[in-house]
Amino acid sequence: MKHRQSGKTLVEALKLKENKLEELAAKLDKDIRGYDHIVQYADNHTVSLRSDWVDDNIRTIIIKHNYQVNKVASMKIRDFSDKEQEVAENAIEQL
Repeated sequence: MKHRQSGKTLVEALKLKENKLEELAAKLDKDIRGYDHIVQYADNHTVSLRSDWVDDNIRTIIIKHNYQVNKVASMKIRDFSDKEQEVAENAIEQL
């Protein structure tokens, strides 16, 4: 029985991380909209600049985004808010 619970916990943790990364991507899109920029979105959800000529605001936004993305990789279920956990649990139940 314990093995099944740990599997559910793993699925929940993965869903929480997936939701958080989607939230961060949407925030990044909103934050850099209106700036002249060329960025590359990597498979690990980090962003890099494709040009050296960028505004310092974009550079700061990207650094903060990458920090948050790297932080998500090491987050445990307890690190997510109750609301985020509830959303993830509801999504898992619908599967």
